[in-house]
Amino acid sequence: MYMDKGLLVFEKYCRSEATKEHYQYWFNDFLGWCKTHVEPMITGEGLLQLKETALQEMIEDYVMDKRKGLSPNTLPLPIASLRLFFDMQDKVLNWKRIKKMIPTQVKKAGYSAYQNNDIKNMLASAGSKRNRAMIHFLASTGCRIGAIPELKIEHLTNMPDGCKSVLFYEGSNEEYHGFLTQEASKVLDEYLDERRKNGEHLNENSPIFRAEYSIGIQPVKTLTLRGIEAILERLVKEAGSRKKINKTRCNIMSAHGFRKRYASIIKLNNKISWAVSERLLGHKSYLDPSYFVPTKENLFVEFRKVMTDLTIDDSIREKALREEAEQKVVSLETEKDKTIATMREQIANLYELIQKKES
Repeated sequence: MYMDKGLLVFEKYCRSEATKEHYQYWFNDFLGWCKTHVEPMITGEGLLQLKETALQEMIEDYVMDKRKGLSPNTLPLPIASLRLFFDMQDKVLNWKRIKKMIPTQVKKAGYSAYQNNDIKNMLASAGSKRNRAMIHFLASTGCRIGAIPELKIEHLTNMPDGCKSVLFYEGSNEEYHGFLTQEASKVLDEYLDERRKNGEHLNENSPIFRAEYSIGIQPVKTLTLRGIEAILERLVKEAGSRKKINKTRCNIMSAHGFRKRYASIIKLNNKISWAVSERLLGHKSYLDPSYFVPTKENLFVEFRKVMTDLTIDDSIREKALREEAEQKVVSLETEKDKTIATMREQIANLYELIQKKES
């Protein structure tokens, strides 16, 4: 990826790695377009030397060209990237005019969610412990894939019953806790153990998911958002989990299909309140965080109510269901024994009272 002094603006002003990666991608796309249509040797710094009238015309021509291939729903992304870059360099452009060039947005496709069989097929095609761990991670937490590149080992905490908690967006207003099922935790541990065996020294600053490597002692590179997207696109294609509904859209979004599955499971469970389900999704619009502040432990109690439904492996789910049923039987028997004991005590007390009256 091309990088010059001008692009440091994204390093400085983009809060998340995902946003920075997206904005750099679209800026480089614009730069590539300029090299083809304007000046082959132009750079980011070179753009800043141009007059604002010339920049305005170039951006408008770029948007008009992109209208031919990009969805109206996607066009705001490159425009947002260019606006941040030029605004931070004190270039005054008519963004209102540029935004008016975006066609009316179309109804979004991809509203469906993955089903367990879809995820099983992806796991069958995964090919590596890392890819298997990532699929389980997405299915168990329902997180946005943009959160993954920022995650480090320090954001993982062991929880009861072989589960783990994950702290997303640490230190930001979007910070929240997600959780890994026993199944997902086990697969993630296997992936991390593989990295240790290959010579990597894992510490709290190590990324949870790293890029491919030939030997573990190589300098660690975090798996990027683009890398995650490419992996998922390949796995979804090989699994045959999606159907085309038009030329550019499928019935399930390759990454967001995991989040939709997760949201459907927790929101359809009547044992979990709407407010808690919003927290488990990382939403904070339902109640002001100042008034509703559940602890990690509080949320884990609620997460356990859907853990069986989130589990992918049928044998693990069936085992969990049997254990739940057995626990209910034990609880009922215990309650029955307590009730009988209470009744016996009440009868004994009543008999003793009668004896006292008769005497």
